[in-house]
Amino acid sequence: MAASPAGGKRYAVKALWRTVQGEGTQAGRAAVFVRLAGCNLWSGLERDRQRDAARSGADCPLWCDTEFAPPGAVKLSAADLARAAAEAGGAVRFCVLTGGEPLLQADAALVRALRAEGFTVAVETNGTQRLADAFGGDPANRPDWVVCSPKLPEAELALEACDELKLVVPDYRPDAYGAFAERVRAHGGRRALWLQPEDGPRLAEATRLALDLVFEDPRWRVSVQTHKALGVD
Repeated sequence: MAASPAGGKRYAVKALWRTVQGEGTQAGRAAVFVRLAGCNLWSGLERDRQRDAARSGADCPLWCDTEFAPPGAVKLSAADLARAAAEAGGAVRFCVLTGGEPLLQADAALVRALRAEGFTVAVETNGTQRLADAFGGDPANRPDWVVCSPKLPEAELALEACDELKLVVPDYRPDAYGAFAERVRAHGGRRALWLQPEDGPRLAEATRLALDLVFEDPRWRVSVQTHKALGVD
């Protein structure tokens, strides 16, 4: 990716690649992922893990392994970003905006640019930002699919609605998000409620807990990281 010339809004893009969606309802679907730099819960720098966990009240800075820190990001206009996604995708026209926290940057102009290239647009958010603040009041300018993976208590979540709720266990559990689960839009007569075992040294513990929880409340399902099983990023 080459940076866009100066002038107009630029989106800080950390990475852009073709893959398959590995988790949740869209698992196995060919996708172009756009990782936007920056997050409001962790700087992305190793030295800030303990500091940002204490500052934000979130556990994710302690274990997050995603590379989204702003240094090294490429600045692209909406049109250039959409064209880069189209070139990377080939025949693929499903785009996932992720982060970090993509709603710090994503807006209606980016959604429109991606749709002009033929994309269905999804976003993965931690739920601390409002869709109305990012995309405006017209629902037509919002992403087609919204996945929320909260990292703060439900009382601190601002997201008005989503299409999937994904809790990373063991730190985030259904009994703490009962009210927020009501904001998940039903599709096909059910809400998409997922429990994602945390990868890493606690994977076995997290998997066992996820299984126990879905046996207790079958409204929830276990999300398996399909992309890791397939050996793709």
